[in-house]
Amino acid sequence: MDSEALVYQLLARALLDIRIASTEGNAKATYDLADLFHNVPYQISRIRAQSGDYSEIIVYLEQRCQQKGLTSWLKTALGDIRSVGRS
Repeated sequence: MDSEALVYQLLARALLDIRIASTEGNAKATYDLADLFHNVPYQISRIRAQSGDYSEIIVYLEQRCQQKGLTSWLKTALGDIRSVGRS
């Protein structure tokens, strides 16, 4: 899967997990995921305007996940996305 598709898949996964966390009353998970992804649309716009590389967004997300203690979320999401892509 290319970087662009992966970014969109991660964004979709984050929105789904935000919805699940909010219905479960998990305010911390809802906030953390929203905080992690709220700048991604701006980064996508910048990359499209400057002919950049979507892998920059993935690196950004990896760094932010380490800072916010969400590395396990990212690892699980990437594993799930990649396993669906193989089906």
